[in-house]
Amino acid sequence: MGIDFRPRQVYLAASWMGPVGRYTGKDREELTFLEMAEQCGQVFTASPVRRRHIDAVVVGSQNPAAFSGVDNTAAKIAGILGVSGVKSVLIDTASSSGASAFENAYLEVASGRHDHVLAIGIQKMSDASTLEATRIIAGVIDRNEAEFGLTMPACGALVARSLQLRLGLSDLEWSAYSALLSQRSHRFSSQNPNAHLRQQLPVEEYFRQVASGDNYRYWSPLRYHDYCPMSDGMAAVILTSRPQDVLVAGLGSATDIPTIADRNYFHSFPATVTAAGYTYGMAGLRDIRALEGVLHVNMHDPFNGFGPINLVDLGIVSRNRLFDALLDDRLTGPDGLFPTNLTGGLKGRGHPLGATGMIQVVENHHLIREAGFEAGLSHSIGGPINNNVVILLERSDHYHNRPREPYRPWGLPSLGQPKPKQVTIDALLAETGSCTGQFVCSTIRYHHKTGQPEVLLVVVACRFLGRSYRFLFGLDGSHASQLTGMVAGDELALERQAAGMTLNRLPVRRLYQRTLQGVRELAESGWQRLKG
Repeated sequence: MGIDFRPRQVYLAASWMGPVGRYTGKDREELTFLEMAEQCGQVFTASPVRRRHIDAVVVGSQNPAAFSGVDNTAAKIAGILGVSGVKSVLIDTASSSGASAFENAYLEVASGRHDHVLAIGIQKMSDASTLEATRIIAGVIDRNEAEFGLTMPACGALVARSLQLRLGLSDLEWSAYSALLSQRSHRFSSQNPNAHLRQQLPVEEYFRQVASGDNYRYWSPLRYHDYCPMSDGMAAVILTSRPQDVLVAGLGSATDIPTIADRNYFHSFPATVTAAGYTYGMAGLRDIRALEGVLHVNMHDPFNGFGPINLVDLGIVSRNRLFDALLDDRLTGPDGLFPTNLTGGLKGRGHPLGATGMIQVVENHHLIREAGFEAGLSHSIGGPINNNVVILLERSDHYHNRPREPYRPWGLPSLGQPKPKQVTIDALLAETGSCTGQFVCSTIRYHHKTGQPEVLLVVVACRFLGRSYRFLFGLDGSHASQLTGMVAGDELALERQAAGMTLNRLPVRRLYQRTLQGVRELAESGWQRLKG
């Protein structure tokens, strides 16, 4: 997508979303996946485009067959909504599926193929247990890395750890920083009746629950309250070629490599930078900050640490504001220069995977129409931070009255390179049975009740055939203390043994345990250090 792509203008005729939560009869009413889909028909209530006008249906959902046992999903939803006979297609780009469905619906209209397209994002995570949901979601992880214990929560923790090191924060200071980020998310979600988490979480309560064990450390450095909840949700929009008050000003998507260890860094997401570049190029905005004071930013923050990175990657703030931008109301608060995640974000509003990207669009659409914003930027991440979509909505009269110069983005970040097939651990150890490597990053998973370390994940860089390649290893959590204190560049020894292999003479394995001490002291001293 660039200057050579000359689409028709695409407008939003209507949008609708249901409340985010768990549709089990406890938090929200009890509904099946297809009953939730039926609710999306409410998008037609105030729409100038009627059901009979719809030319195509595009559904975004992450693996609905695994979560809810629903296959041939788009055709079933089209039938339920009374629009059978038109094109229907399912889009699955993991947790960015809703945004990707919007993108595909947009292209149907922009290309001139269809005039009116219904786009839906839907997910019912509560059909699966937490353990099963974690397993299903882990399907997006590279198989070799998943075998060592890498999960999406672990990916979030590696990002947080990388950010922690980049900011120069101790474990104590990170806990305090993360508490402030959680407080911010809950501050806004508590004001949003459609949010999953509708209660505030003051810093004092965050740390009280650290001391009680309720806010337990999960994947270091992240705790229970640093993660988004498992949510259900559904949202729908109708895109049309007929002029309306809100239009799609820009849209872009990009894909990063599928492996985590092979990334050049974790403190920035190249797929976001690239997707944003195409979005701004299409919108004719050399600098998104030209929309200062009139733009709402709705960005993907399922884990504490993602939000600060996203604001930089989206071009909202410079890298020297990475630490404080989200905590400065003058910049990102309701009356700030770039109000951000005023509905609570994924952390507070909830993250129903394939529905989230569409929910972000609907929220922005409503904020433009009802809250005085001229534009809304949404940002969605799918898979292991590698299927990223950026969408810019804008009030039609604002779009047509501002300067626009569409361009093809340049200077986009380079990606890491996946290891060639011949570069394996076995090949690395084939000649001598051992080699040395350098420590890159690590995270530890703790048991939610005992506080004992269960799994240690370590990323190691090793030389092979004249180049450096990164590998991810899983170790028993009981060995965590033996690698504590390692910093990037520290040397590690990898050796083949009869029973497998060792890292610094520690057996490479999968599932594991040990005790975490001093939680109360960590929380109190960390908060005092940062506050003081």
